Formats: sequence, C-alpha cells, structure tokens
Amino acid sequence: MLNILSTTEKKKILLEYRLRLAVVSTLALGFIAIASLVLLFPAYLLAVSKFKAAENQVVALEKKYGSSAQEKEISAQIREINNKILLLSSGGTSERLSPPEAIANILNLKGELIKIYTFTHESTASKERIVLTGVASDRDSLANFFETLKKSPAFTSVTMPISSYVKSENIDFSVVLERNTKPPEKKK
Repeated sequence: MLNILSTTEKKKILLEYRLRLAVVSTLALGFIAIASLVLLFPAYLLAVSKFKAAENQVVALEKKYGSSAQEKEISAQIREINNKILLLSSGGTSERLSPPEAIANILNLKGELIKIYTFTHESTASKERIVLTGVASDRDSLANFFETLKKSPAFTSVTMPISSYVKSENIDFSVVLERNTKPPEKKK
C-alpha cells in the first residue's frame, strides 16, 4: 500500500487524534466525578446530621451530669491523698529494717573465708533487693554462707547463679537477696 500523505499531514492527523482522545477522556472523568458527587451527597447529609445530633446529646449529658474533667481531677486528688495516708499508716520507717541493719546482719552471717566487696540496695513499695558480690576462698565456705543466708528469716528469697561454683578456690560470687520489709522477730 502506498503512502500518499506527507509527513506534515501525518503529524497533524496524529495531533488531532490525541487532542480528541484527551477531550473524550476529560469529559468521561468529569461525568464520573459529577455522578459520584450526586450519588454521595445524600449520604454526606445524613452523616452530618447524625454528627450534629450526637454533639447535641453530649452537650445535654454534660449539662445534666456535670463536667467529667472536674470529676477526673477530684478523683485523682482523692487517690493521691489515699496513697499518702496508706504510706503513713502502713508502718513507718521504725518498723522497716534499714539498709545498714541488713548489711550488718549479712556481715554477721558470713564466715572468715568470705570477703564481701559490694552491696547494692534497691527498694520499691512491694519488696527490697540486695545484691552482694565478693570472693569465697573455697566452695564449702560459699555453700555454707549461701545456706546460712537461705535459713535467715530476714530474707524471703536468696538466689545465686550456679556459675559461682565453677572454680574451686578464690571464687567470685554474686548473691541476690530479696527481703521482708519488717525486721525478723527476735527470740527471747
């Protein structure tokens, strides 16, 4: 088939085709947009009216029952005061075993073959933890010290990693003691 049209005519026809395609596409998109707006407008009006009705109900309830922010503030103040009262009435510091007393108690329990280098004390409202590290001259002295701490009524939990028993002499150890907040009862 022979090509009779010149290249300039071909370019004009191609440009005209693209313009017609763009106009038709724009019109189709515009029609779809207008149709969707018309179809979604009633749903939008319904949502707006429900939102306004809910706002009116909230305002009416706030007027009827008072401001919830004020109630929350008063409730927080009451809880804070109750916590302070509980702290003051739950046995003051005179009933608590102080950290120096606990350290003295531990030092009395250790033998001559145990050297303690550090004490770390952590205290929360529910429990107290003491972590002590040191060196034991042999396994037997470390085992005896550990058993003595376990038998002490001042401590509720005594734990030591099994890795402390690996060496046979000059054993570096770490013991975690959780203790009662009240001192042990003294025997008469």
